[in-house]
Amino acid sequence: MASNLYIRTGTAIIEMSRIKNSMKNKRFLAQYFSADEIRFFVKHKLATALIAENFCVKMAFAKAIGTGMRIIRAQDISVLRDRLGSPFVILEGYAKMLEEREGLVINVSVDHCREYAVASVILNK
Repeated sequence: MASNLYIRTGTAIIEMSRIKNSMKNKRFLAQYFSADEIRFFVKHKLATALIAENFCVKMAFAKAIGTGMRIIRAQDISVLRDRLGSPFVILEGYAKMLEEREGLVINVSVDHCREYAVASVILNK
């Protein structure tokens, strides 16, 4: 059996206090998050942990594709949750084009504690 499995990973961690401070800026949410994400955050009373986890997913995805945020916009990476609370990613723009062109399957894992949020993204082909 020939194996053409392509795997790239990205990981990001952030201090919750940085997100809390960033949320004081009224433009922060609109600058980094999609409308669907913002609705999700509002539904969950703007929980810092959820916002930090989503922010980490965006950074981890950018690391996994190997370009950082130079060629994709943060708003083009939407991180939502299924009915069980598991995160999943919906892409738009150039990020969506990369996903389709490369045939990527995106796996996401998030977690947080009192002070930090972390996310890992694994890209399979």
